[in-house]
Amino acid sequence: MVLVKSRMNKVIQTKAGTMNEKSVVTIGENLQRLIKIYGSPSINDLAKSVGVPQPTLHHIIEGKTKKPRQETLEALAKYFSISISQLLGEAPLTSIPDTIKDRLKISTVPIINWDLAKNWKREGHDISQYNEILLDKQIDKDAFALQLQDESMEPLFQEKSILIFDPSKNASDRDFVLVYLSKQDSIIFNRLFIEGKSLYIKQTSKEGSSEKIELTKLMQPHDRIIATLIEARLQF
Repeated sequence: MVLVKSRMNKVIQTKAGTMNEKSVVTIGENLQRLIKIYGSPSINDLAKSVGVPQPTLHHIIEGKTKKPRQETLEALAKYFSISISQLLGEAPLTSIPDTIKDRLKISTVPIINWDLAKNWKREGHDISQYNEILLDKQIDKDAFALQLQDESMEPLFQEKSILIFDPSKNASDRDFVLVYLSKQDSIIFNRLFIEGKSLYIKQTSKEGSSEKIELTKLMQPHDRIIATLIEARLQF
């Protein structure tokens, strides 16, 4: 059992390697990704090619239709030469070749377990085992994504939000960051405060019915910023 602390300093218990990354990717997100990767035509032309009404495709992409009809799934899977499981996000899509990423100026970021974030490096991991987030820009090769596992950061970040981090981005005052605190042996996600050369991470704890907010000073080099948040996406 691995203990990982989330942004609001609440302990989350997860077994290493048991988080189901596949469950956080929607069919709408996969469809958008496929359209871009394969250079598909407009939504209107795609609708004609697969025999699915254009409004239906728009509703799938926008997340308004979460359980499309079987015939719609079959038509889309056949068009993109993938399985229905891959279309639904239940099985990973084939990784995008680096040559295509460079040509389209895009990046893919794996959704990893919280316990892997402390020392994450893309090299040495089988990325095909992770679902990936598609970004319309190029970022550091070791960038990664996490899924927020509780309501502790609401209303700023909803439960199940996908948080995308770039370890190469220098954090600025009041940025949201992922921090490792050695004394607590925990990973904290919250807002960073900088005063001179001192760094502080915001932490919140419960005391009865009230909340206690405090700033914890990072004791470098033992404590460190793992990565800076660059984007957050809602998941439903």
